[in-house]
Amino acid sequence: MGRGTVPGNRTANVKEEPASTRRAERAPVTARARFREAGFNPFDVELFDLSFSGFRMVTFARPQIGKHIWVTLPGLQSLEAIVRRADGNAYGCEFIYPLHPSVAKHLQVKLR
Repeated sequence: MGRGTVPGNRTANVKEEPASTRRAERAPVTARARFREAGFNPFDVELFDLSFSGFRMVTFARPQIGKHIWVTLPGLQSLEAIVRRADGNAYGCEFIYPLHPSVAKHLQVKLR
């Protein structure tokens, strides 16, 4: 298990997802982002990995698996994603429209 920080200097256990269930290899990142569900205010999240097809975030909000959310990554407009997995406060999400591979690579390098 890895450990990650979340807002307020608290820590949360973050389990690694099995690589065989992912569409693309994710790169570790450390960044803040915002996410929201339709009809709700946005929440701060910590990003821990990112690929062109999705990301892993830690938040104290409790989005349900299968829910559509919108995430704002640093330097990008809000992107729609679906919550695919949950483990405590860690959530694996898949973009509805994958990032262009060059955009994903740029963010992976920038947010390392």
